[in-house]
Amino acid sequence: MIWISHRGESKDAPENTLPAFALSRERKSDGMECDIHLTKDLFLVTCHDANTLRVSGKEYIIEETSFADLQKLDVCYGKKEYSPCRIPLFADTLKELGEGRMYYVEIKENDPRVIDAMIAELDKAHINPGQVVMISFKADIVKLFKEKYPDRKALFLTSFSVDQNGTWGPTSAELTEKLAFLKADGVDIAGNLSFITKEYVEKVKSAGYDFAVWTVDDEKSAGRFVEFGVDAITSNCAAYLKNIFEGK
Repeated sequence: MIWISHRGESKDAPENTLPAFALSRERKSDGMECDIHLTKDLFLVTCHDANTLRVSGKEYIIEETSFADLQKLDVCYGKKEYSPCRIPLFADTLKELGEGRMYYVEIKENDPRVIDAMIAELDKAHINPGQVVMISFKADIVKLFKEKYPDRKALFLTSFSVDQNGTWGPTSAELTEKLAFLKADGVDIAGNLSFITKEYVEKVKSAGYDFAVWTVDDEKSAGRFVEFGVDAITSNCAAYLKNIFEGK
């Protein structure tokens, strides 16, 4: 079981920034997670949203903006002690990964160019492929990633929904069928205890897939997922939860 810092240690530092990733390494969580986009001039950067309004108060579409212009924004996101804080290059975040720690990298847009840009930066930095997991809500991206890089790990991001008849999904059977079609290595699913049970986790894992959950911040819920045997928990306070459950 590993603990992944969601957008870095984002409870205490601005999400998807170098301070948040550095805090993740310093606090010794098992890994960190980020979101990546290509800028207009093809720089690979980390930011959750496709535009910068929420984190900076100024709205720029990342894919339509140069990296130089993005660097003018302060993305401290209300954490004034970190101001000014800039949108970082994905390459610079790799310096905060450290040996043996995992990096969950989410491709946000349905843009195949991001796949090769991501791999190029990882190879340039000599990052062990075993330390990196590509994650995406975009089924096409997961499928293409595994076709291009079958030896690298990819998880399908998803969540639960209930239709007008009260039927919820995906069921474990529906999920494993989807993962097989995508050739994904597993799922990273919303940590919803209204749907996830120990039996659900066991059925997915027994089919040969990894089972990760996002985003779990409270101790009680985290404890349930630990009992269920999930492989990874992504949290805004991953180091804090890790210390609780590992007795540090």
